[in-house]
Amino acid sequence: MDLGLSDRVALVTGASSGIGQACALALADEGCRVVGTDITEDGIQRLEAGNPDRFSSVVADLADPDGPAGAVAHTVARFGGIDVLVCAGGIFGNARGGVFAAEEGVGASEITPADWDRTLNVNLRGSFLAAQAAIPSMAKKGWGRVILIGSVSGQMGGFGAGADYAASKAALGGMARSMALTAGPSGITVNCVNPGMIETPMLLGNHDTRNTDKVARQTAMRRLGQREELAAMVTMLASEQAAYITGAHLDINGGYYFD
Repeated sequence: MDLGLSDRVALVTGASSGIGQACALALADEGCRVVGTDITEDGIQRLEAGNPDRFSSVVADLADPDGPAGAVAHTVARFGGIDVLVCAGGIFGNARGGVFAAEEGVGASEITPADWDRTLNVNLRGSFLAAQAAIPSMAKKGWGRVILIGSVSGQMGGFGAGADYAASKAALGGMARSMALTAGPSGITVNCVNPGMIETPMLLGNHDTRNTDKVARQTAMRRLGQREELAAMVTMLASEQAAYITGAHLDINGGYYFD
């Protein structure tokens, strides 16, 4: 099936690894020209080096109020506009270098105000500012796709995450619905994808294997998800075929949680 993405321009945050990198590669496979951004050059420069005509990279800190808009400006300058925004950049928040065995996560008393601000600035405000900067360029074309990466933690709590991470991901759902209403008349869709346990460096680095094994056994599919499976959903939402899907929350969790 032709997804109608040939020569569309996509910006993917958090593209150096994990879900973001998988989304960047999947969109490029469908013909998109892709800008990958992350807080460091590792990973995103390798994408560009592998296919400089198709990829461009830019370092941007989502916690910096100017970082997301700078990434959008780079995208517009490099490729002449932006059609697809995938907000995959994020941090686990409460980890602070630790590995958690407890599925229920850490208590609120263990989260400092600095932890809270950092997590919400990266996961929530960073996504908002990226969308805020990208939507005017999309509106000029009368076509656009904004795809936010939430989490099952934002739906049910726990999952090894603290309240800071869960709150940041839950808020993305409300943001998607609000933006869908205001951006829709300009031909722009805004959706939120909620992954469960997807096998990524961030997940494996912040969870004891006993926890991930337990969750895998509790899913209907009896396994962790793969980043390519989530990227396939993101690519579909970016396509011409998804023109009438907006304000939606799509769960990719292998049957761990049913809403």
